[in-house]
Amino acid sequence: MKKLYILLILFVGVAMSAQAQSDQTAKADKLYEQLRYVDAAKAYEKLLTKGVRTQHVYTKLGDSYFYNSDFKNAERNYARAIKRDPQPETLYRYAQSLKASEKYDLSNTIMKQFANLNPADDRAKQFKSNPDYIQSIQDMKEAFTTKSNPFNTESSDFAAVRVGDKLYFSSARNESRKNYGWNKEPYLDIYEALVDPAGVVAKPELLKGDVNTKYHEGTLDITPDGKYMFFTRVDYINGDYEKASDGESKLNIYRAINAGGEWRDVKTTSLEAQEYGVGHPSITKDGKAIFFASEAPGGQGGTDIYKAALKDGKISNPVNLGPTVNTSGDDSFPYIAEDGTLYFSSNGHLGLGGLDVFMYKDGKVTNMGSPVNSSLDDFAFSYSEATGKGYVSSNRKGGQGGDDIYGVERIEICEVAVTVKAIDSETGMPLPGAIVSLQDGDGNTMPGQTTDANGMAVFTTGCNLELTARGAKTKYESGEATLSVAEEETAMVEVMMAPEPEIVEDKIILNKIYFDLDKSNIRPDAALELDRLVSLMKKYPTLEVKAETYADIRGSDSYNLALTERRANSIIKYVESQGVDSSRLTAEGRGEANPVVDCAAKSCTSEEYELSRRSEFTITKR
Repeated sequence: MKKLYILLILFVGVAMSAQAQSDQTAKADKLYEQLRYVDAAKAYEKLLTKGVRTQHVYTKLGDSYFYNSDFKNAERNYARAIKRDPQPETLYRYAQSLKASEKYDLSNTIMKQFANLNPADDRAKQFKSNPDYIQSIQDMKEAFTTKSNPFNTESSDFAAVRVGDKLYFSSARNESRKNYGWNKEPYLDIYEALVDPAGVVAKPELLKGDVNTKYHEGTLDITPDGKYMFFTRVDYINGDYEKASDGESKLNIYRAINAGGEWRDVKTTSLEAQEYGVGHPSITKDGKAIFFASEAPGGQGGTDIYKAALKDGKISNPVNLGPTVNTSGDDSFPYIAEDGTLYFSSNGHLGLGGLDVFMYKDGKVTNMGSPVNSSLDDFAFSYSEATGKGYVSSNRKGGQGGDDIYGVERIEICEVAVTVKAIDSETGMPLPGAIVSLQDGDGNTMPGQTTDANGMAVFTTGCNLELTARGAKTKYESGEATLSVAEEETAMVEVMMAPEPEIVEDKIILNKIYFDLDKSNIRPDAALELDRLVSLMKKYPTLEVKAETYADIRGSDSYNLALTERRANSIIKYVESQGVDSSRLTAEGRGEANPVVDCAAKSCTSEEYELSRRSEFTITKR
């Protein structure tokens, strides 16, 4: 149902096909032009059974299913429609339909065809600039939880917005209304429901007053003083049903006045337009501006988002938000939060499928990620930063009706600012320029940082963790310290580091480079030591070094020799990755030679075995 409320009636329907392709398709085309997509789909399917299998029929049949979110059938027909002379918009809708089924690889293939046919389209430009966007969105850390609301029905319910202690939303549940030909559901009405202090929503009731009519009413917002409601309705007022020159009634924004809890005195606004749609009002928390969607001429694409001044219930000076927010696709359902963040839905920006919810903040548009977004349509996001709660509408899998309203709740992220301070253990003075890192109990290591003039570096971690801080610096032995962080805002740990000779008798004195049993990868503690080696070799550019790696006696001689050779190669690769020419470093795997503890003659502990799994470094050229 929200496809109607994207306001694209003109764009997706009548203007595209004002005349039937042939006498054979005339009946189906007329149904399509009247936006009766359910009936149109049946008529086109009947044509296929009669052997009328043209690109026109497959395209219109695909569109009829697409506009009612039947993406499986849309996909099937678009696949046939693009076999010869594919049209860009058909390719684009086909790619969107494939994403709805999570067929992302094939969707990307079709998007490449679309981009090649229509390279100037901003949707094509976005795709070419970031073809791996799906993985990037899927990898986003979840910031919200979502939960279906018990007041959803088998009919379409969407666009919930909370104002004070009431929740308002649009619904097709009123069975006393006539069915709309688009999807055979009743015309939309606005409902309201009380919300108790615990957030429990009471039984919804039809909005009191004169707002609801026998035609569509939908998205709304109310001024902060509670005096005015601005809402979306088809062009119908005082019994007068206005139609555009194409024969269709467009959506417009109307205003009602609060009269003792009932909404009366419905009037048009200065945004009224007979030839194009306007809708989805959202009012700033100071009541001085209103955001809305419109398909007015001169925009970026299908529907664009605008901002206008609002004073004493009157709207003036609308301004298009421009190409950062608006695309050549559909950008709609704006919601302006109390902190000034704009949330909106779009199928023009890169998303997971259908309409995705985006946020516009600090000049940047960002996809909200899962679970706010899904592979299907997600729209009409409303949210309170103060409570961390809000609503999103979606036709995702598992819902009760065509569109359902989901509660969203912010995931509270507990973070601690951990300061690691490197200190000279002999003088007690801070050590600037030391390399420090943090590792949690699961072995996850944060990227190393260099301490500042006060010997400090700050890391942001989660709460309730056991952490190990490590530090390394040329001419110092590496240090290590542990700490536990609970749910405090800040924590500090000091890493004591003792000075050491830089070179003694051609031996570079580092703490031993240890390896885990049967492993050749560089451990985080080993990386810190190798960073010190790298620092020394960069300081002395003619220095050449030989690394020798050893294993303990567990395993066969041949296995341990091969293992230490792999470890030696790991050291060379690591040092090379840090900018040192590999020709300056040679490495040799020594197998079980020269054990630190003779574990063949005694029973060794794990710690004693580890002493033999080491690397040693000798200067071969100064």
